[in-house]
Parts: sequence; C-alpha cells; structure tokens
Amino acid sequence: MVVGITGRSCSGKSEAAELLKGEGFLLIDVDKLGHEALLSQAGIIRDRFGDEVIKGDGTVDRKMLGRIVFSSPDRLKELEAITHPAMRKMVEEDAKRAEEEGRVAVINAALLERMGLVELCDLILFVASTYPNRLERALRRDNITEEDFKRRTDSQSDIGSSLFQSGKRVITILNNEGREDLMHQMEMVKEYLSK
Repeated sequence: MVVGITGRSCSGKSEAAELLKGEGFLLIDVDKLGHEALLSQAGIIRDRFGDEVIKGDGTVDRKMLGRIVFSSPDRLKELEAITHPAMRKMVEEDAKRAEEEGRVAVINAALLERMGLVELCDLILFVASTYPNRLERALRRDNITEEDFKRRTDSQSDIGSSLFQSGKRVITILNNEGREDLMHQMEMVKEYLSK
C-alpha cells in the first residue's frame, strides 16, 4: 500500500508523517529527495538562475533560490522541470522497495499533485491547518519573514485542489489543536491501515 501525505507549508504534514514512521512503514520524504536533486543538478541550476544561488562550497543556496522562484510562477516551473523528474523516479523506486518488503510506503510531499504522485497512492492524507497557525509555525521554525511565507503559500495555492476529484480515498487531518490531537488522529489512521 502507498499512502500520500500532503498539505500546505507548515500544516504539519511532516509531523503527521513522522507519527507513521516505524515498523511496517517506509517514510519517503520528498523534501529530502529534493535536496538530493538540487545537489545533483547544481550546475544546471547555476546556468539557469545565476551564480548567486550557489554557495562557496558549490551547493545550492536554497534560501536565495527560494526568493527567486517563490516570487515568479514561471521561475518556479523552470526549477520544477529540472528537479521533479529525478525526484519522482526516486519516489517510485522507494515505493517499489517498500512493496517488495511488505511495508506501507508513506510519501510525504507538499506537491503530491503537481509532481504526479497521486496516481501512485492508494490513500491520501490531506493535512490542513489555518493560515494563522501555519504562519506562526513558519516564523518560529523557518526564520523567514511574513512576506516570504505569504509568497511561499501563494505558490502552493493548487495544493489539495484536485485530490477530491482523483478517485482516491482522501482523509482530511485537521491540525489546529496541538500535537496531542494530531497524535490521536494519526493513531486512528494507523488502525485503519492495519486492518
């Protein structure tokens, strides 16, 4: 079985995914795969986005690149065209490995729909939280400005838009009441998955 977890920035999808981690589950963190894709594609990214997005050690300055792509939909699409094919291939390989091992693959991906990963999933968990809650988490966790967070959020306006027309079973997880409430909801999901 393949479970997709998605939601907008700072909705709590990674925390929800971590609560599914453990025996019988293989967590596939698409953000981490994105870091690998950025590293492997650093030369192309330099050519397309300029020297200012490359740090002295040759790695991509994600914060600088983020400022560029989150303020221009065209630039974001350009970056995604570079990184998404490699990321999708890694997800498919990990999901296949989980299946061969008799485990549940859990794909943690904000861009589950945009990357075409919905089709791999048997079940989708959509983690939702209010804008004020997400903003508070972003300011505390990511050390960014409210303006940067708004740009990031605006670039994710399509998240969740097609899930309920996908023909897949979708469970909405509301993450506004704190960790204990989220843990309770994820325990119910684990029970459902173990049936």
